[in-house]
Amino acid sequence: MQRLALVFVLAIGTLLSGCFGSDKPMFAPETAVRALEPGRYGLFEQYGDQTKPSEYMEVRQNGTIYDFVNEKGAVNPVSFHPIAGGLYVAQVGGMPQRNSDKKGYGYALFRIDGREALVYVVECDKQDKAMLAASRVEIRDQYECFIDSVANPAAFFASLKRSDPPSRMVRE
Repeated sequence: MQRLALVFVLAIGTLLSGCFGSDKPMFAPETAVRALEPGRYGLFEQYGDQTKPSEYMEVRQNGTIYDFVNEKGAVNPVSFHPIAGGLYVAQVGGMPQRNSDKKGYGYALFRIDGREALVYVVECDKQDKAMLAASRVEIRDQYECFIDSVANPAAFFASLKRSDPPSRMVRE
């Protein structure tokens, strides 16, 4: 689980345990903003060595859509949507769904400040169950929460408990 945020952003291709996902995009394209400077980013794991990056990624920008390209050339489109508290929800398209041939969307929280982006894990199993039920989150198993029926995804993500410490991306 410690690598979730980095794996998520690296576009490895599977939603790992603890993720929030959806079958459809929950944020409209018109709410996306330019939040991150394009360039090469070093990735620092949540509990790993904070003195050197574990991997690198190229971030390319096309309007308000970013292509996150890992070292193996895998690409995922990412859009950033501002929410309360100075955070952004990263909506990642083309994410394979566990035990399925379907692709959907995955989500992570970012706090962006200049060259550095903090990436927070939001683990489904660590959230308040009553809040998830009231928000109409579909829990497919202990670690998979789908938000297709959430009425206000921005408010929902702003209310989630985040990991600490976060993972980091630092632009070279």
